[in-house]
Amino acid sequence: MKRTLLCVAASLAPLLAHAGCQDHVKTWAQQLHPDRAFDVKLAKCKVWPANTALTIAALPLGNPADKDGGGGADLEVLVADTATGAIVAHQFQQAAIHYEADHYFDGVEIDTARYQLTPAQHAFGVRVKSSGGYPVDMSGVTTLSLYLLDGSRLHTVLDRLIATDWYTSRDGACESDSTATTRTLALGPAQGDQYVKLQLNEKTTAQNVSSDGEHCTMSNSPAKHRSFTLDYRDGEYRIPDDLRHTD
Repeated sequence: MKRTLLCVAASLAPLLAHAGCQDHVKTWAQQLHPDRAFDVKLAKCKVWPANTALTIAALPLGNPADKDGGGGADLEVLVADTATGAIVAHQFQQAAIHYEADHYFDGVEIDTARYQLTPAQHAFGVRVKSSGGYPVDMSGVTTLSLYLLDGSRLHTVLDRLIATDWYTSRDGACESDSTATTRTLALGPAQGDQYVKLQLNEKTTAQNVSSDGEHCTMSNSPAKHRSFTLDYRDGEYRIPDDLRHTD
């Protein structure tokens, strides 16, 4: 019985920690940005598996639409003490994502995959998503940034890599062209105390839907693959210009 109770307690611990961090989200936003509108439902927080004494949070702060009808979201990323909620480090990024007219902010995700960049340093990621468009012309994008905790400072080591993007053009119920690209990161071999290289693998798929007058026909083009090596230089991993989301 005792062993069973211990197992149940262990399984509930992550849930309790998550509930606790959600309780702190509004306080963090008021502490860091007391004059900004904030929707607590859009924020995310998560205990960091690489160091459970710390909790990661991403707080999106909306911006008004620009003169062309587009919009964007600022982003506050922070690391806090899991037990107390005290902020350990934080970083504010203006225009973390910007989108065109009729597109919308879809939210954020915290990525705690094992990004061990040096023997002593783990990074974590934050993904920011937007999508939308007119019914005949829709698209979406997800960006990925990686952060390192350096004492009381958060340092961005990968800045807004376009992790996924897709586009669909429609000319009727049975006439459309779609493309989708997904990019994933893999760690290169350890290099002593130096930062590992990041291997960026890209896969692009395309689909066409057409009509012969009676039936819809769907065809998929062979997937296209590319790979890149991202080197760490001058404090960050260098991303090709066309793979980085800009303001």
